Amino acid sequence: MDKRAIILCWAAVSSLRLPGQASTFTEYTVPTAKSGPIGIVTGPDGAMWFTEYTGAKIGRITTAGVITEFALPAGISSPLNIAVGADGALWFTIPQRVGRISTAGVATTFSANTTGFSPTDIKAGPDGAMWFTETAGRIGRITTSGTITEFPIPVGTSTGTLALGSDGALWFTQPGYSQIGRITTTGVVTSYKVSEDAAEITAGPDGALWFTENGGGGGIGRLTTAGVLTEFAASSDAQGITSGPDGAMWFTEWSHGTVLRITSTGVTTVYSPPTASSEPWNITAGPDGALWFVERNASKIGRLQPPQNGYLCTNTTAPVITSIDSASAYGGYSYFASGSWLEIKGSNLADPKDPRLTAASNPGQWTSADFSGSNAPTVLDGISVTINGKSAYVWYLSTGQLNVQAPEDTATGSVSITVTNCNAASSPVTFMRKTLAPGFLAPTTYTANGMQYMVATFSSEGAYVLNTSTGASFGLNSRPAKPGDLIVAYGIGFGDVTPAILPGVIVGSLNALVNPITLSFGSTPATLTYSGLAGGFVGLYEFYITVPDVANGDYQINVTQNGVPVPQTMYLTVHN
Repeated sequence: MDKRAIILCWAAVSSLRLPGQASTFTEYTVPTAKSGPIGIVTGPDGAMWFTEYTGAKIGRITTAGVITEFALPAGISSPLNIAVGADGALWFTIPQRVGRISTAGVATTFSANTTGFSPTDIKAGPDGAMWFTETAGRIGRITTSGTITEFPIPVGTSTGTLALGSDGALWFTQPGYSQIGRITTTGVVTSYKVSEDAAEITAGPDGALWFTENGGGGGIGRLTTAGVLTEFAASSDAQGITSGPDGAMWFTEWSHGTVLRITSTGVTTVYSPPTASSEPWNITAGPDGALWFVERNASKIGRLQPPQNGYLCTNTTAPVITSIDSASAYGGYSYFASGSWLEIKGSNLADPKDPRLTAASNPGQWTSADFSGSNAPTVLDGISVTINGKSAYVWYLSTGQLNVQAPEDTATGSVSITVTNCNAASSPVTFMRKTLAPGFLAPTTYTANGMQYMVATFSSEGAYVLNTSTGASFGLNSRPAKPGDLIVAYGIGFGDVTPAILPGVIVGSLNALVNPITLSFGSTPATLTYSGLAGGFVGLYEFYITVPDVANGDYQINVTQNGVPVPQTMYLTVHN
């Protein structure tokens, strides 16, 4: 029971392997003829949402390809770009207005009634408001209640598309001026010169801003938040760009009808959709690990399933979920919280032909090559899981079980969980989400003489805290604890820490639980010298415990968090 078998450790920053050119394209025709789809985004409900510029509608397509269209109110037409708001609705731009549509299809529009008010692109800001560009050379901000503020741009008179940067500012393109702008939430603007007119801009997994250049010679640009510019040659009609599930950037070339992948070194791979003259425009990563894009001229929605680490899943049989629990070795609860590890069981949950399942080392588990920097994968060989519409982190897969970490969320109550296996999605299954779901590592195999023992190790030499004979029966080096010994226990589901570390991130610094715990041996309190996430791991908590002065014996370990008992009965052995 090596600690690395509890939650896999990453000792070094990962590097992603180059995929081959094999890929799976799927195209879906929008019911409204000549709909002219333009913008596309992953919605809060796990589906893809898109605008229909000439169709005057907002469209929704599930990852299984089912399309629903919502007509805009009378007199409202030509929707352009679309984004998800902090209120769980979809926000979009149209000439002279900003629109909002609920996932039920109820649309509302807002206008600033200022001269030349004509929004183009829109993105969610770090302040909970929506930010948008205007053709009149302004950046706009609209609250979820509809209050609009506008900020003039001091350099140039046009703004194009927006992206939220890793520095908490909004970055935007300025067509016609060969500039990239940066605006803070207080309206302070800085401009950076680039070689060509930039079209679309987005934040990359490396923390830099990536953008397409579709003027003159064309290209792909990369601009750090410190203003360092790198440019790569590409077609002069490069248009949409997004960060892909494989850690690379993906962009479209509309007149060539191609989708391309570019690495941080500028290496590109070309993928061609089956429809000639499809004019792929905007592109984004979907919750199913695929790239979704609009085909403006063909009035279609395209889906590209890229290979991952050289492997391309072609399974089209839908997965079936039969049960879910919070990791069985940590209590096996019928509920979970942010950061909890879940075991999803069923059938066809992964492709039986996937070589990962029979790997010589840690079969079925992620490897360092699956990480993007310190960020865990949300897609593993085409397998993905959404929890309440948000992407989970996939650690282990097999045809009958997936182990995933729940993403950050504030929802409580029953939430929907869906598994996508390469090209088909399961029916959703609901599971209870709570604010906290604390559980200590105490697997049922760690039981002797009718007692369930907690897994704990000595901080000094790593031996396990058990009677020597009991440990030997488990095949472990062990000894009982003595008063004053410092021992380490392990857990999941204990909630937020400070400084904040989100689920799906390799922990690189010391931290502390926001919601503290108390621990006692029977009725005798123990001192905790550290309670927080474990360094070098994803989602594993460590608790450094000083054994109190108690007599020899097996002691029930009683734990509370925020005054609520942890619902596990488990023991540790003390012997002077």
